[in-house]
Amino acid sequence: MFIIEELDGQKRRWELQEGTRLTIGRAQDNNIRLDDLRVSRRHAEIRAISREQAELWNVSKGNLVLVNEGQITNAPHTLCTGDRIKIINSVFSVAWKDDAPLRYVDEPLSMGTTMVPATPSVSQLLTTTFSSRQTKEEELKELRRKAEILAQLCEMSAALATVFDTGAILDYATEVVMRSIPADCCAALVSDPCGDPRPVSLRFRKSEGEQVNESTISRTAVRTAMEKRVMLSSHDVTRDVDLNVSQSAVMQGIRSLACAPLVGREDVHGALYIDRRDVLETFTEVDTQLLAAVAAQAATAIEAANAHERMRREESARAAFARFMPEHIIKELVENPQKFQLGGTNRRVTVLFCDVRGFAKLAHRARPETIVDLLNILFTEMAAEIFKHHGTLNKYLGDGLMALFGAPVRGETDAVDAVAAAIGMQKRIKAVNMQLAAKQLPNVMLGIGINTGEATVGCIGAEQRLEYTAIGDTVNIASRIEGIARPGQILVTKEAAQELGDRFPLSEPWEVQVKHIDDPVTVYSVSYDTGGEEDTADKALA
Repeated sequence: MFIIEELDGQKRRWELQEGTRLTIGRAQDNNIRLDDLRVSRRHAEIRAISREQAELWNVSKGNLVLVNEGQITNAPHTLCTGDRIKIINSVFSVAWKDDAPLRYVDEPLSMGTTMVPATPSVSQLLTTTFSSRQTKEEELKELRRKAEILAQLCEMSAALATVFDTGAILDYATEVVMRSIPADCCAALVSDPCGDPRPVSLRFRKSEGEQVNESTISRTAVRTAMEKRVMLSSHDVTRDVDLNVSQSAVMQGIRSLACAPLVGREDVHGALYIDRRDVLETFTEVDTQLLAAVAAQAATAIEAANAHERMRREESARAAFARFMPEHIIKELVENPQKFQLGGTNRRVTVLFCDVRGFAKLAHRARPETIVDLLNILFTEMAAEIFKHHGTLNKYLGDGLMALFGAPVRGETDAVDAVAAAIGMQKRIKAVNMQLAAKQLPNVMLGIGINTGEATVGCIGAEQRLEYTAIGDTVNIASRIEGIARPGQILVTKEAAQELGDRFPLSEPWEVQVKHIDDPVTVYSVSYDTGGEEDTADKALA
């Protein structure tokens, strides 16, 4: 059975049985639906040819389908465990899982069970003590085995240094265990907050042609090892009269078992379980020490993978937020995420709307690509001014934009910052008009509206796409007064003006009636000087 897992976004998971297929595309009837206009309605297919072979098909030559960064055309590509499939911005991992089920049974621990604290090092394994009854040949044999074990652990450490996928790490761990320990079954399990530890990698030592239909392990043994953080082992469980529910073990011929927790710095990530069947020998002390050492290395690799994923997400978040917020807000977001109550909270914010006056005339005379270039120049200048004054660029609105001051981080001078940013934006329009004149295009000017008040701020939208924004009358009023602002004018409401003090010269107030608001709104016009060298906005903040 193949497991297809989505690495980002919703992190969905699909199982692909022999003789079945999974379709990938934008249409609703696909097994793996990608809500992206760049994805074809039927983009690709994954087909399970046999128990351990699956193929990826690109439905059309024009579709972009990558496997491990290599492009796949319409010819089938054989998938292997660890492959990464990328379709536009969606990435999926592929892993083969043995179909043999794992079943838990509840039975008390054997009287012959030993438990020792799980340690994060291999020093105990490599410390050699010899019994007085051992011959020189037996001592030499034990030394050779420990040398081989050390080589295996060094190889494992090097191999996992660049592996950042928990499934791949545990697959490698079970492979090392089966190479180094005479176990008939090895299971790697990960913690699941919703229930029993979940098997991720399951291996059996089978004779040629032998089928394994089911593996039974003790839920008590696994839970005890994880909860108490101990290396647990039971020897010859079939002879232990105190193992009251041992018939399942007897039927499968289990003679001994051992379980080591995957202990991290703070959490237990899962466990490694082994047992022996249909043999008289039991696990030796060296076997259990090796299991503990492999578990410790696997736990370290899992923590490194988790740290790598956190760093990747942090860098991705920084890159995404850098387009909307100044660096100091991003730093606060990363270092103190508990301060950001995403999901919709009421808070006092200052909202700024601006719009290009004369844009319709400009768009009529210029080529579309010229308009796009000039808007990019304009918005680059405007965004720089918003970030300079600690604002958050919320969204672009055609030839205008919306900015928030006081969200997601509230400041002491949000309204002052908003007006300072507005003055700076009006000054920067001179540089934009110089570029327009060079292209023989008409000048443009900005109209800006600012309001302060309560708004609902948070992540709003659908499951497929969320947007951090603000909604409410405070936002609507700011938008409406921006609409009545003359070219070059900055209008502020009475609520915003009350927080400005005497930092900016304001006109006499007047009342305006705005759409969908019953009561008239009192507004002021901000006076500013665009001709001097000194920045009026920065002087007001001094």
